[in-house]
Amino acid sequence: MRIRTKLAVTLTAAATAVVGLAGPTSASVPLEARIASEAKQAGLSASEVAGLRKQIDEQLARTPGGKQIGVNQVSWRGGKTVMTFPLPGEKRARAVNEPAGALGTPNCSYAWTCLYEHSNFDGRRLTWSDCNFENLANWGFNDKTTSWHNNQTRGTQTRVYNWTGSAWALLWTSTAPSSSSYVGSANNDKADGLWVC
Repeated sequence: MRIRTKLAVTLTAAATAVVGLAGPTSASVPLEARIASEAKQAGLSASEVAGLRKQIDEQLARTPGGKQIGVNQVSWRGGKTVMTFPLPGEKRARAVNEPAGALGTPNCSYAWTCLYEHSNFDGRRLTWSDCNFENLANWGFNDKTTSWHNNQTRGTQTRVYNWTGSAWALLWTSTAPSSSSYVGSANNDKADGLWVC
């Protein structure tokens, strides 16, 4: 009885060691598992996941220092800046665990300020949660903003600027909570920087 138990324990330990050596590195497991889980939750095909990964890889090549944190999200600066890509078949960017919401309504999380690539809060969403001046060229988002949502704490302001070639010119100021589904033809695709709070 003791010999069988000892043999079983030894074989189990050996099998575990072999499986451990053959498996992926521990650093890659959490992200890949999250991506697989989110893809399943969103009902994405392998080709749709590959399409999102291509967009994210291109974004990371433009703006180094970030990391993929989900099937359609990239973060920088310890998660204080996040870019979200629309899921396949959707116009508006949202994380997989965010509700889809009604089209044409903003979806910036509380205490964040968000810029959107297209009108009606559609397209890529670039968000910030801390107080800084941000040059949008650093995120590959200069001259890309068409709508915005300031959902920071009540009364907090975000100022958005255009670079004229020699100076930063103020385009608009928003006071939380507020939003605009279209910045207007005079300001469309002109944002180059913003001062968050």
